Amino acid sequence: MSVQHLRRVIVSGTILGLGGIRTHLTLLCQLLRRQEIGVEVFATGVNWDSRSVASLEARGVKLNLPPAPIRRLRKPSALYARLAWPLLAPPDATSLYCIGAGRSHFLMHRLRPRGTVSINHEIVTPPGPDSLAGQCAERLDVSVANSSKVAERMREYWPQKPVRVIPFLTSDHPMTAPSRQRVGEESRLRVVFLGRLVAHKRPDQLVRRWQALSAHPLLASARLDVYGFDPDGNMLKELRAFVDESKLSEKVNLHGTYELNALPRILADSDMVVLPSLDEGLPLVLVEAMSRGVPFVATAAGGTEELNNPDVIVTSTKWEDFEAGLLALAGKIRAGEIDSRRLHQWAEARYGYATVSRRWLDCLLNPRKFFGLHD
Repeated sequence: MSVQHLRRVIVSGTILGLGGIRTHLTLLCQLLRRQEIGVEVFATGVNWDSRSVASLEARGVKLNLPPAPIRRLRKPSALYARLAWPLLAPPDATSLYCIGAGRSHFLMHRLRPRGTVSINHEIVTPPGPDSLAGQCAERLDVSVANSSKVAERMREYWPQKPVRVIPFLTSDHPMTAPSRQRVGEESRLRVVFLGRLVAHKRPDQLVRRWQALSAHPLLASARLDVYGFDPDGNMLKELRAFVDESKLSEKVNLHGTYELNALPRILADSDMVVLPSLDEGLPLVLVEAMSRGVPFVATAAGGTEELNNPDVIVTSTKWEDFEAGLLALAGKIRAGEIDSRRLHQWAEARYGYATVSRRWLDCLLNPRKFFGLHD
């Protein structure tokens, strides 16, 4: 693909969120910059740490954000966007990429240069057509969904709008096959939860059930490590108090927020990843785990069931089914039935860098052809 005539991609992020959004956007900007494509990000707020922001700026990504004091207040941030963005909007761009829901996407859609295709990227559940976010999504030219499940719902809402499925980016290079050894029958399993500490992902229920779960012979006093950002600041505090009161500190470690560069180490020290969520798009952490040969047990929320293969377990969203799946996966690991190389190859073929990065470049750099639009 020739990129010499392609100049710029505009990214509209509303609030730049953590978790999969931060990972994907960071990798996507890196991918575009390696192709010598200019990238300008417009957002009314950011939850990223200063290091993550600085890493993008160091690669030549232009960040158009309200000043820090204004970003903490919603209405002033929106007012800043309405006043400043018309002056900051670039004169040309191939595509306007809008990730997640947000009214500011519609503002950027109106400000986009002539001929620029506006792309709505929905990562979890599409907002209803009658909602403000849904009305914004309807106005954008085309849509991308993280999973087939999300795409189905989008087509129900907007049957005339072109929709394509592209997963999140999970790495900036092809992953090498892991060389993991099976856990011995007497070994202590290392179980990891990765994700935001929010009610619908149910990390609190997992921690509160761990005393009983880890008493089962298949888990053999397994250790649970919980990593994730707590947006409200309450769940982590309450769970730490529960662990102390229940004297679970030897079985449960609550780590809180983790840096992106820590993920390979975390997964290298894991025997399985767990995600008992009630609502998902296509969980990035599960793809990352599989790429490194780590099996998971997760509930069939959103597009998670699309990740089902012989080396993972996907259950219903009923809690008792998730617990049964957790014990079943522990048994498979102890019996040496998990093939980490096979798991890695399955994930790389469908969600690996070579496949996903090519689709994102086609989407953002040649959107009219990718979505079948007429000039």
